[in-house]
Amino acid sequence: MGVFSIVRQPKLYSYVVEHDTGHAPNPYFGVCTLCRCKFRTDPTKPRNVVEQAGEGDWVVGTGGSNPRRSAGNGRLVYAMRVGEKLTREEYFGDDRFAKKKPSATGAHAKRRGDNVTPADDFEKFRQFALISSHFYYFGASAVRIPEKFSALEKKGPGFKCRFDPAFIASFIRWLEKNRKPGKYAEPCQSEPRRERKCKSSC
Repeated sequence: MGVFSIVRQPKLYSYVVEHDTGHAPNPYFGVCTLCRCKFRTDPTKPRNVVEQAGEGDWVVGTGGSNPRRSAGNGRLVYAMRVGEKLTREEYFGDDRFAKKKPSATGAHAKRRGDNVTPADDFEKFRQFALISSHFYYFGASAVRIPEKFSALEKKGPGFKCRFDPAFIASFIRWLEKNRKPGKYAEPCQSEPRRERKCKSSC
């Protein structure tokens, strides 16, 4: 009797990048990471994107309405195919991501680092970093989302993930047509005046 394996269909998670500063998502050093946003702060909260998404899934961020913080509604800030999912303890201890540790001095990419020391066991083992080497980060050059993919856009807090496989496949074909993966521009808000702490509900 042959052995059959079930191929898992990738999911797509869409949310609003309300404050695009280069911290979350963090598109620097050839790897896009989502760690310090779309996470839950304690076990009693609902699982957010970084807890639910897995390897092979896509995470998409669309523009927020405030033009001083984000790209505006109807625009695609970034899309990443999750290649790895690490606990924050694993992420912090992995030499591959040492450059993602923030520094108060140096280039903007270093100041926006998202690889922050986890404070307790919950942050070490129950919070995660999504990691992608196959990503499209448009930032301040966010591209207009075609009308046929208007359902992609989430309005307000939370996220959307109930997209059928045909819709996901069509969106990925559009995204990847005539484009190479990588970082295309700097964030919309390259020098934020103050740090905003993300919340589980953001």
